[in-house]
Amino acid sequence: MTTNTEPRTTESCKMKNINRIYNIINRSLFYTDGNLNYDRITKAITLIANEIRREDWLGFDSDYWTIGEFEACPLTELIVGAYWHYVECHSGQDSAEYAALSALGRIFNPGMSCCEQDNEAYLALNSFYASTKSTEPRTTNTEPLNPVK
Repeated sequence: MTTNTEPRTTESCKMKNINRIYNIINRSLFYTDGNLNYDRITKAITLIANEIRREDWLGFDSDYWTIGEFEACPLTELIVGAYWHYVECHSGQDSAEYAALSALGRIFNPGMSCCEQDNEAYLALNSFYASTKSTEPRTTNTEPLNPVK
């Protein structure tokens, strides 16, 4: 018996895996029926960053960058917002937040940029962090330094 279905390629499986992880994170951050708490979201973000790093498709013409394009927060914004959240809210090198920051730092280079305060992922992660850790995350100080007189 033969079928007309094409065999699954490695790339299509990787795309599905990254898309699946993104959907779990997205649902947990932006929908009321999400299943993950803050710690599990952090682990999922670490996982998706590591999956992305394993690929050679980091070019701008890749289909991967369209993941979540019509959601509250597409994959590209999730990466940027999560990076800046974990810059502000990790508790040292042995924390899960620092592991996520390190994984995200392998796929996102902030250069001279700074945190986008209106990034949906950044805001959602800060909200989860505040409700879970029962303390407010540090805020980025954007005031210029005063010269010493």
